[in-house]
Amino acid sequence: MRYFLGMMLLVISTHYSLAYPVHSGQWTHRSVIYFAPSNDEHVKQFLLESIINDCNLEERDIVTLVITEDGYTAPSWIKEIFDLRQMFLIYGVTPGKHTAILIGKDGAEKLRWGKETNWESVMKTVDLMPMRQKEMEKRTSPCLA
Repeated sequence: MRYFLGMMLLVISTHYSLAYPVHSGQWTHRSVIYFAPSNDEHVKQFLLESIINDCNLEERDIVTLVITEDGYTAPSWIKEIFDLRQMFLIYGVTPGKHTAILIGKDGAEKLRWGKETNWESVMKTVDLMPMRQKEMEKRTSPCLA
């Protein structure tokens, strides 16, 4: 019986270790994960807008990830580290839909939206977080210029 329980614990822990994020403690960054059916025009637009908003994203310690049902990822190494199917399941992403999720430094979901990203809303959501408030007290924005 102990062997069986031990094996079950191992299987369950492995299941979660292959998904992003690893649900533990405080992270050094926030994440926006963009899920999509394929590498379509909405993914390309999200990636372009991520580049355009790079200064604001970097200032807020936001990392962007793209994961598609057909296996495309940005950055490309994501598929080598994480189980992509588990990512869709853990975050409750509906197959065939575009879903973006903002994850805080505490590992919790903060905001969820569809195909189009309202970057102003994402930044405002982050700026209202208590941890971000402390960060803003310590440093001025390099993006104001």
